[in-house]
Amino acid sequence: METKQMVRYVAIGAVALIVFVIFFNSWVDVEPGEQGFVFKPFNSPSINEDEAYVEGTYFILPWNKMITYEVVNKSKQYVQKVMDINGTDVTVEVSVNYNIIPSRVANLHMKHRENYTIFIDDKAKGSIKDVIGRYTYEQVYSSKREALEGEIEAILERDFEGNYLNLNYVEIADVNLPDNIAAQIEAKETQKQLNLTAKEKQKEQEYLANARIEKARGDSSLIVSARFKAEAIKLEAEQIAKNPQYIELKKWEKWDGQGSPYGSNNVFGDKAVSILKSN
Repeated sequence: METKQMVRYVAIGAVALIVFVIFFNSWVDVEPGEQGFVFKPFNSPSINEDEAYVEGTYFILPWNKMITYEVVNKSKQYVQKVMDINGTDVTVEVSVNYNIIPSRVANLHMKHRENYTIFIDDKAKGSIKDVIGRYTYEQVYSSKREALEGEIEAILERDFEGNYLNLNYVEIADVNLPDNIAAQIEAKETQKQLNLTAKEKQKEQEYLANARIEKARGDSSLIVSARFKAEAIKLEAEQIAKNPQYIELKKWEKWDGQGSPYGSNNVFGDKAVSILKSN
């Protein structure tokens, strides 16, 4: 009897342990920066493509499986040797920044599985080769980088559409040319900068010359004005010298009383200079 009870207790304990282990293992985590979906092997369909699990802890049945993908922005670097439009070898380093569309991780899995990065690599390398081949090495090296980046982005956006990927940006990080060609381009760029500097200096000299001309004109007007003032003072001095009573008149004109003792509309001097004062 005791043996049967012992067996019973052992069986109950074993079942309890199994249940505990199953219960414990049925909790799964979706880490920060991830989204997931549940694979249900005994369901049809086994994957619900419209279902996505965000960051958190979830309870699922032990025979099901939570599959997660990182949906944060990622960047892949490509170093490629390609030919420009004239057949010159150009080595470019290009960064492609992308992310999986968070709500579409199940769709991505159904179409590409974990090998979706191979799809990205193939499309990125093809677009880089295609776009660089439309330009000269000089344009790639200096003047057309933004245009090149824009064209690569346009191609990848079309390729990513329908593949549950989002393109953020493309950046040409570096361009390497054969040494002799790179030296020629550097010399051209240096000369271009020197020419621009010379033009700026010429503009500065023209500005300073115009400023000196304007200053000279201003000084001339001051001289003319001073000359007229001097002549006016001289004329007044002559009037004073000829007519002592003129001084008295000027004094009375400044007085706030009854006015000049000589009245108004008087005439002074031998040459009949009229000095008028209104009441």
